[in-house]
Amino acid sequence: MALKGSAQALARDYPGLKRGAILAFVLIELVFSPLAGVAADAAGKGVIHISITDIQPQKSGALVILLYDRSGWLNAEKAIRHIEVPVDGKDALELTLTDIPYPATYAVQLFRDGNGNHKLDMHWFPLPGPDEPYGFSNNYKPFAKPDFLKASFPLNKSEMALQINMRN
Repeated sequence: MALKGSAQALARDYPGLKRGAILAFVLIELVFSPLAGVAADAAGKGVIHISITDIQPQKSGALVILLYDRSGWLNAEKAIRHIEVPVDGKDALELTLTDIPYPATYAVQLFRDGNGNHKLDMHWFPLPGPDEPYGFSNNYKPFAKPDFLKASFPLNKSEMALQINMRN
């Protein structure tokens, strides 16, 4: 039996390696090497459709939508996307985020920026909490500092939809 390619390299570099072990390496390579190409081909750009309800049209200010990965969680400067949308009396809004790398895990934070300072204002007494309407993906309602894992969702296909209900 003639050895070819990587099997020849194994036989040359490790002369004590038995022919059966070399054959096992070759079989493993044949089985798993096509999968590496599939994983590389699966990486792409996806689309996230977000439906936002309960925006509270009586409140003033723009709606701020932030898309995070784990490394940038709750740091607006590290957000994957930062969008501000005037809502002008709307109670609901549909928007689409495009060119989002996948597969990956993300989380969305949104809030109604009533005073135009581009951040979610908080109060600390009697209990800490947001002063402006807010929402997270998975309709997660934190009772302390928001946890990325509870708000996160996998984007593992080219298109997906989220629904977020605003809270206040």
